Amino acid sequence: MRDHLQFLAGFLRKPRTVGAVAPSSGRLAREVLRYSDLWHADTVVELGAGTGAITREILDYVNPRARVIVVELDERHAELLTRRFPEVTVCHDSAENLRRILRRCGCRRADVVVSGLPWASLPPPVCERITAEILASLKPDGRLCGFGYVHAVWHPAVRAFHERLRGNFAQVRISPVVWGNLPPAFAYSLAGPC
Repeated sequence: MRDHLQFLAGFLRKPRTVGAVAPSSGRLAREVLRYSDLWHADTVVELGAGTGAITREILDYVNPRARVIVVELDERHAELLTRRFPEVTVCHDSAENLRRILRRCGCRRADVVVSGLPWASLPPPVCERITAEILASLKPDGRLCGFGYVHAVWHPAVRAFHERLRGNFAQVRISPVVWGNLPPAFAYSLAGPC
């Protein structure tokens, strides 16, 4: 309940950067990570972790030698994540700086990027910059996993984002709708950046 209240407060403070009124459900988190192959990853990056619903699942699946880096723009969420997950490197920064963040953490590229970013509420130029950063930051056999909300699937920014991703990855998987999430969502997994 405390996470729900903190998430709602973040949404009310900054609705353009905290794109949901509640944290992701465990079921959605597991669906997001289903094809991520975390066990074989050396570097995993999570963008927009919120209060850590997916971070917790990442830590359950990742191999103990992997480096997990969380990028969170909301300062209060970043502070909470730092306290909650001391084994994770939390960066209070924008996903627009992903390559710089990786370099600062001593990593060249990521095996897996997990996105919890609110694509529908971000301005199109920001979406473009973040997408370019993700593509430039993934290893050639890297994966991008994330989720989208069913109600936002027709939003122009989301449609443009999906089209760009489809054109830049060899393999695209979309899950069935996870109705038990608030709001209902679907997961995506993309592999083999072109």
